[in-house]
Amino acid sequence: MSESEKPIRKLAETLSRRGQTIYGRKILVDMCAKTGVSLLNVLDIGDPDSDESLQDFLVQYSKLSPAAKLTILILSKQYGVSLPEDLLGKKKGLKDRLESLQDYLPWTP
Repeated sequence: MSESEKPIRKLAETLSRRGQTIYGRKILVDMCAKTGVSLLNVLDIGDPDSDESLQDFLVQYSKLSPAAKLTILILSKQYGVSLPEDLLGKKKGLKDRLESLQDYLPWTP
């Protein structure tokens, strides 16, 4: 399988095209530069993007909006891509937050 046919690369390319339309080219160019992904280059010059940088791109893209995260979740199922743990991590509830603060409280209930 060539680099351009990898499912995670196809997913990232789809998100890149979608993101340019919705969030603007500048935001996606900055995101690609930050994560080290060359998705916006017309010419595929140089080393192919690593899976790690592509996963970092997915995490950064998911932070754009709740709709962006939902899109990643749906497309990852379609492309058969496993998502990074940072993207799937559950939010802490009130109980979890209080338990993490217990070390700093002067008393214990």
